[in-house]
Amino acid sequence: MNIDYRVNTPVCGEELIGVFKSVGWKKDENVIVKAFQNSYYVLAYSDNQLVGFARAISDDYFYTGIYDVVVKPTFQGKGIAKKMMEKLLQKYKGTYFFLTYTNGNREFYEKCGFKDNEQSMWIPK
Repeated sequence: MNIDYRVNTPVCGEELIGVFKSVGWKKDENVIVKAFQNSYYVLAYSDNQLVGFARAISDDYFYTGIYDVVVKPTFQGKGIAKKMMEKLLQKYKGTYFFLTYTNGNREFYEKCGFKDNEQSMWIPK
């Protein structure tokens, strides 16, 4: 399988929503493109079909947050998410990385080098 990784190329809201829906996530198409435009992101394509993405927001010096690491179920387990994470980790090498994860994905992030931090907090929407 040949996967084409693209960084910060134009995104289509409909395509993004299709990937989100494939894993049961709901996002607003009217704002998701703007969220991506305000991020550094990696897109994964198979035969010109968007099959996954990952994005990050960083100050380029101290902190980087990783968001929306998503791969369509039929493409999961093929190293796509790992490759996208590697690209994000390399881009912001030397910063502190943080993320939140959904149920069942903890092991994946541990394999990417993440560890628990008991000193983190958040305010849910």
